[in-house]
Amino acid sequence: MKVLSEGSAKIKAPASGKISKSMGVFYNPVMNLNRGISVLLLGSISAKNLQIADPLAATGIRSIRFLNELGKNKIRKVYINDNSRDAVKLIIENLKLNKIRNSKKIEVSSHDANLFLLNSKGFDYIDIDPFGTPNPFLDAACKRLARGGILAVTATDTSALCGTAFKACLRKYWAVPKKDFMMHETGLRILTRKVQLVAAQFQNRTLIDPEQ
Repeated sequence: MKVLSEGSAKIKAPASGKISKSMGVFYNPVMNLNRGISVLLLGSISAKNLQIADPLAATGIRSIRFLNELGKNKIRKVYINDNSRDAVKLIIENLKLNKIRNSKKIEVSSHDANLFLLNSKGFDYIDIDPFGTPNPFLDAACKRLARGGILAVTATDTSALCGTAFKACLRKYWAVPKKDFMMHETGLRILTRKVQLVAAQFQNRTLIDPEQ
């Protein structure tokens, strides 16, 4: 383990030269920008007292940054979950490392991400940030997103989205990718469309009409 800094947070994370599933608890420093954008997004909206869900929290870095960097009235409660017991232990250590002890604003749990979402009463903001495709978690996330809420989705399986794994894209995202100079833009649009199609089943009015 080593202590790392990101934004205003300090965390303990596995010392590994290569980012992979073999890490005890997953931490990807490249996602610093992604997490920074999520902080800026929540900080920019007028909503207050948000119920925030981090179902695949790993080290807890995203939730810790929310707690450290968002205004006092912005968060009602952050639910930090990971199915790995080792991850939960590390999350608790990282909360202590950042001197975050307000139990009324934090709930840490260790459940399957889908069960965690489905057994909840719903959230204003849900962040789905898995290793690979977010597909297995979209249905449960859309079911538990409050009306007017925000669903943040990250996908790292760019080989499928950007055209290298053609058949995988057809299977996972119901779309034909293109491996050309526009492949990253196309991949983003494919991912967005998949989220829209899943969410449309539940008449979530906060999402763009897939037919537009």
